[in-house]
Amino acid sequence: MALFAKRKEERLDRRRSLAGVPLINENVTVGDGGGPSLSISVRTRRGSGFLDRFRPPVTDKRINLDELGSFVLRRIDGRATVRDLIDAFVAEYQTNRREAELSIVEFLKSLMERNVISIKVK
Repeated sequence: MALFAKRKEERLDRRRSLAGVPLINENVTVGDGGGPSLSISVRTRRGSGFLDRFRPPVTDKRINLDELGSFVLRRIDGRATVRDLIDAFVAEYQTNRREAELSIVEFLKSLMERNVISIKVK
């Protein structure tokens, strides 16, 4: 009887995570930061805690990206996979593939933590 059996947590391996497709969230506005850099504005709603009552109902966080971050964000179009972003980065900046992969994956994680992007995994 497996009524109370624990479900196995599905692990996301490296191959599947690199095949994921990053998407820019709908609460994000991307603007020109001047030159090769971009500026991002993320609209967030306040929480439901006691201290959140004293905050405005909607706030905008601004994030300024450098040239490398802007290069990656410009290529997020809803069709390109993480692997495609890495390939484009390696081709443009002539870097080591492994180093580029680690940097871009870490950058995408930070964008996910800030609610700028979501990654759709098949």
